Amino acid sequence: APCSSRHISEARCETHSCLTRRFAAMSCRVIQELLDGDDRYEVASVEVLEEHLKGQLERGTYDLDANLAILKLYLLFPGETKGDVLEAILLKALMAFPAADFSLCMYQIPEKHHASVAKVVELAQQLEMAKFKNFWKLAAETKRLSEVTGWQSAVIDFAVGVVAATYRSIKVDELAEILNIFAGDVEKLIKEKGWSRSKEDKDVVVVSTETFISKKPVLVKEPTHMTLDQYRSMVTASSAA
Repeated sequence: APCSSRHISEARCETHSCLTRRFAAMSCRVIQELLDGDDRYEVASVEVLEEHLKGQLERGTYDLDANLAILKLYLLFPGETKGDVLEAILLKALMAFPAADFSLCMYQIPEKHHASVAKVVELAQQLEMAKFKNFWKLAAETKRLSEVTGWQSAVIDFAVGVVAATYRSIKVDELAEILNIFAGDVEKLIKEKGWSRSKEDKDVVVVSTETFISKKPVLVKEPTHMTLDQYRSMVTASSAA
């Protein structure tokens, strides 16, 4: 029996998806061979690695080693430096918070290029200080983020980690503001993270307290959580060290 147009369309989509995955796998092998070989720091590798970076933006993948190789090549061949590529590399590193990828990349960018990536640096500063409300506001004004697949989810995951480390309980509205989600979406998050609603106040989310439980008995009652201000102070102190 002849296939319907819907079946043909689905088959084409599956074929396209398979081809895309196959191409991505082939691309990764080529890039790895380049990074492991003698061509890693040849000027001819710049274009190949820049194309690989575009793929990361489109597919939501991440290759820190390849991106650092681009920055190294820019140091070796300054004339090849492109401001939009620097920005893209930092945006991908931004998604890796709380890992130190952003700092690793910034160390490879000469000061003369800092002005071209100032917007991304400002975004990173807001995340480092856990100023999520400011971050989301700046992010909304950063058009380049629209080219970066999966950035919202990555930032939300980081913010959730900060909440889990600094709160015993939190108001639904405050949590929604930190994560930049609707209050109605908080319920899904509660289930995903194993959190719960407070029995005394349904507008309060009780965060998992596993990280606060000590295996050793304590004689002095310690604070049950850090505030966001304390978290920011800790980050500032570690950065200054």
